[in-house]
Formats: sequence, structure tokens, C-alpha cells
Amino acid sequence: MGMMFVRRIVIVLSISIACVIIVLTLQFEDGSQTRERSLESIKSLPYVDWIADENNIHRQGVAKYMQGNCSEGINVYCSRNQSKAYLMNLSGRIVHVWEKKSPGAENWQHVEMCDNGDLLVIVKDKMLMRMDWNSRIKWVIHMRFHHDMAFAENGDIYALSRKESIKNICGFPLPILDDFLLVISPEGEVKRGISFYDILCENIPAERYLNILAWMNSKPFQSRLSSLPHNGEIFLTNLHPSDILHVNAVAVMDKNVQGFCKKGDLLISVLRLNLIGIIDLDSNKLKWKWGSMDLDGPHDPSLLTSGNVLIFDNGFDRGYSRIVELEPKCKEIVWEYRASPPGDFFSKTRGSCQRLPNGNTLIAESDKGRVFEITASGSIVWEFYNPDIQEDKKKRAPIYRMKRIAERNDYANARNSADGDSKK
Repeated sequence: MGMMFVRRIVIVLSISIACVIIVLTLQFEDGSQTRERSLESIKSLPYVDWIADENNIHRQGVAKYMQGNCSEGINVYCSRNQSKAYLMNLSGRIVHVWEKKSPGAENWQHVEMCDNGDLLVIVKDKMLMRMDWNSRIKWVIHMRFHHDMAFAENGDIYALSRKESIKNICGFPLPILDDFLLVISPEGEVKRGISFYDILCENIPAERYLNILAWMNSKPFQSRLSSLPHNGEIFLTNLHPSDILHVNAVAVMDKNVQGFCKKGDLLISVLRLNLIGIIDLDSNKLKWKWGSMDLDGPHDPSLLTSGNVLIFDNGFDRGYSRIVELEPKCKEIVWEYRASPPGDFFSKTRGSCQRLPNGNTLIAESDKGRVFEITASGSIVWEFYNPDIQEDKKKRAPIYRMKRIAERNDYANARNSADGDSKK
């Protein structure tokens, strides 16, 4: 990208007024109030690493466990400010830890456990690494990975990445932060890359390009432009106007659902578009979408055995979060969880939900560092507070996601497999 990127940015700045006039002649979403709301939302959407928790700071670890009402298993999670991941049973006992302290690999964002006991780790905007059961690194890919990854049936890894790009809008170049899907072999070879912008550009409201122009004419951006490193890279970051998609989840469909998806399709979540979508990887086309009028900052959609979709709906502007189960063919919500009062469950950013084998749902209220399990009727039967705290400051670290390995023998098989490998 280098200095060529900078030169093109300067060109954009010099023609930005003309570009605004041209763009305003198109069919944009209504007026200044919408744009002010969008820009204000961007300014107030931080991914903070410590959360104030004065009222509950004394709660650490498992705070509630109604044995017999919970879905049995082992929980996998990482704390946002640590370079380690945990396997924890329902009573709160840590049964295994992966850990790697090395420069540049601090503060793990998300982890996924492989069937053989390996761990995949996303270090946000820095790398994706795979380590074995004993925390020995198998491979590392240094790219701007973020948020999520999933496994295909053949063992390939589908991971989210992003990079700076320039797109011609109305004949003028604008810088954006483009999200990509990278298909990676189990051995760490990047096999394919797919631009989500190319697939989703028709769904982007034109006002988002005006937001980029306004940001480029702001003092913070011009200050950054004047203090660029020698390579000229601006390093566009998430949650700026250039981050016009913000894809935050990916899942590979493991079966056909008539009228919705086929096996091998991708289920994605796009926060800035309030969109849940299905992408056909054979054609690289968006074949199904929902949410623009119903969701408010979604995360972590998943396909259920029933063929329905479970979604964490953050409620960024609404002021409370909820979990919804959608019948995708009719696009109707058939089940919903919200707290009473609703504001008692609210993660403005991040969040995850998992339907468990007994019908319960495991929910990560990420911004509070809290995870809880509910029954279909909404009763809380298990509750956990991240013990990674700053007690003197009354702050707690977030938990982006927690996943339950539903069958105990899954954990045992992974451990035995890893132990066998270590003896070879």
C-alpha cells in the first residue's frame, strides 16, 4: 500500500467537496439527523478492555449452579486481557490451561478448541496461531485477523481478516476497511481469500460514504495523515467510518435447510448493516438476508438442529440486549429472551449465545464479563463472573465468548489424542 495509498488519500481530500455534492444527488437515506446519529454511534462504541463493575466486583467465578438443571459439559473461554485460555467445569474448577507469553501475542481476543485438543487463537489485528494441547505453537499467520473462525467438514479453517483498501465511489477513491474471509488449511496454508465488500457492497447505505468523507476532513484524520510512518500506512481501525461492514461472525452450514441454505454455505453477521446473511461460496453471492429493520448490532448467529437461527442482538441504540431464535424461511422470531427489567441484560458490544443439547441457552454478556445459562422459559440455572479483575479499581475484564463442549467424552478424546501425540 505504502506511499501510493497516501497520494490517493491526498487526492481524495482535494476533491472531497465535489464528491459530497455528487453523492448528495443520489438516493441517500434521509438527512442530517441520520448522519449525526451514525457518526455519534461510531464515537461511542469502544471495545474497552476493562469494564467498571462496582456493584458486582465481589462476584468471581461460578455464582450459581443448579445441578441437574444445567446442560453438562466443559466450558472453553479466554479473558480479554490475558494470553491464555481455559477449560472449566460447571463448578468452576479449571481442568486445563493453554498459555503463551510472547511479544506481539498478548491479549487473546477469541479461541476455538479443535477436536484433537489443539487451540486456535485470534490475537486481534495481529495474528492467528495454532497450538497443541501443551501450548506448543504449530504455526502462526501474521495478518489482521479478528472476531471469529469456523471449521469446515474437511478440516479447513474459515477465519475473518481485514485490510485497508480503496474503492471507487462515484468515480472517486475512498479508503475503507474491507473484511475478508480467509480459507486456511489445517497446516496453516492460506488457500483462498474472499472480499466481503465485493459481496455486500449493494447493501451498504450511501450515507456511510459521506461519513468517510466527513471523517477524512476531520482534524484527527489529518493529524494522523501528517504523522504517517515511512511506509505510508494509515492503519485504518475498526469502529471508524471506514469500517463500513464490520463482519463479526462466520459459521459453516453443516446441512441443507430448504429455502434458507445448503451444506457448505456461510452464515455471517454484519454489525454495521444490522444484517444476518447466507453466502453461497460457489457463486460468492448473498442468497439470504435478514435484520435491517429488526436487529441492533448483532453478533454470533448459529444454525440450530431445527433449522432455525439463534442470534445475539446487542441492542446498541435500544439500550438492552436480547437473544432471538428466527425461523429463516418465514423470517419470523419464534423465541426470544430478554431480562426483566430488560436493562439488566445489556452488552453494548460483543456477546455470544449457544443452544445446548438439553434446550438451554448459554449466553456471554461480554461487556460485563458475565456468562449465564437459561432454560427455555428464561430461568437462570448457571452463572459465572470473570475472576480477572482489578479489585482496587472495581473493574472486570470482558469475556468475548464462552463455548460449552457438550459431551464430556469430547474433552476426554481430545486430551487422550494430545497425550498420545506428545509420546510419539
